[in-house]
Amino acid sequence: MNVLLIMTDEQDGRRMGCMGWPKVHTPNLDALAQRGVIFENTYCDSPLCVPSRASFVTGRRVSEIHCWDNASPFDDAWQTWGHRLEDQGVHVQTFGKLDFVRPCGDHGFARDFQPCYRDHGDIFGLMRNPVRQRTGAQARRDRAGPKQNSTQYDDAVQQETLEWLRSDRPKDSEPWLLWASYVKPHFPHFAPPEFYDLYNADEVELPPISEEHLENLNRLNKDLRYHFEVEELPDRDTWVRNIIGYHALISYIDHNVGELLQTLGDEGLADDTLIVFCSDHGEMLGAHGMWWKCAPYEPSVRTPLIMAGPGIEPGQRVSTPVDNVDLFPTLVEATGCQLTEVDATLPGESLLPLAGGKSDSHRDYAFSQYHGHGVSSGWFALRRRDYKYIHYQGYGAELYNLADDPEEMHDLSGLVEHQQRMTDFDALLHELVDPAQVDADAKADQAARLEWIRHNMPKEQFDNKLAGE
Repeated sequence: MNVLLIMTDEQDGRRMGCMGWPKVHTPNLDALAQRGVIFENTYCDSPLCVPSRASFVTGRRVSEIHCWDNASPFDDAWQTWGHRLEDQGVHVQTFGKLDFVRPCGDHGFARDFQPCYRDHGDIFGLMRNPVRQRTGAQARRDRAGPKQNSTQYDDAVQQETLEWLRSDRPKDSEPWLLWASYVKPHFPHFAPPEFYDLYNADEVELPPISEEHLENLNRLNKDLRYHFEVEELPDRDTWVRNIIGYHALISYIDHNVGELLQTLGDEGLADDTLIVFCSDHGEMLGAHGMWWKCAPYEPSVRTPLIMAGPGIEPGQRVSTPVDNVDLFPTLVEATGCQLTEVDATLPGESLLPLAGGKSDSHRDYAFSQYHGHGVSSGWFALRRRDYKYIHYQGYGAELYNLADDPEEMHDLSGLVEHQQRMTDFDALLHELVDPAQVDADAKADQAARLEWIRHNMPKEQFDNKLAGE
């Protein structure tokens, strides 16, 4: 079986019509979900581009591979599912964003188009205590709106992907995986006018926020607001333009998905191709007074995951929490390949049994963590059934019932009736990682990386980076 892997950047997994968000125009994704299975509670390992994608391709936790932030080089001591497929005769082709930081060795994706390499990365993730403010972050929020030529990178990725599907290459006997990776709906929230105009500003609803709620945010979340220059709430017009711009970019992606699916059918490839739609992390979009990603709340850590194709029971909705690390064994199995001995310690599990409606034995929790820019200490989050637990290293913990409180506005951690649940979550977290040791490891690696950059970047450029330019 072949695989068409479609990946977006910074897409909140809840913002699609098929996820109960009817004001977001996603007819093609809705149809794809109806053809297959939608995983309603999918989480990224870390809500930031470079670490999330490193975790995705290696199938490992960022705390295991020590990829903490957007300045962490890719360590090719870890093999990827690209290696696994190529070694077993599957042709792997990528178009679009991979996002590796140099120095970067063999990452397993040799056939690529505009993969995005960072020479030194974002040094703000290396300077976390004290947290520094990012100059210009607020301005990129305030400029959102309709804009011509705002998707040129993704337009090129789309064209290359369509041409490859129409070529002779996918029709020969060798199995393949095609990875189309887009940078949208990542900020800035500029969107093509034809998609922006799908939305009415008067119908936009803003998330519920009070000054009391902002005052009671955990210290690390307040630090993120300071880091991104968004301590003051925007006026309604600015907020609405961002929400419409973001939704319009999702609709743009949906349009691209429709073209890909149409071409797959026109070229006679649909019957033997598994389609996987996913993203690297989400977008806060003003919830809790926070923007972009990096936060432990649902808009930041939840990602879309839809699968359709051979062996997938149509019309399924899986509520079991799953992780993006589950996609390593899933893609290996889907292409007819085998995991190797070194894969025995992978934290993920293939999703094909769940997708085929044949098993409900998948683990019952999902896990996320963050150790990058804007926070002086790391945080860790666990989702199990209806409950979400957040551990802020050195700054306490929170507990939410997502069934009753999907916006995560009412922290239950201090209530007597939830103390056993808090104890159980803390025990599970310590089974998975040692939070204090992981936090220390991240900071030690980041200090060493900052010194490496200091000695390998021109002094004027380094000084400008330190100044936030």
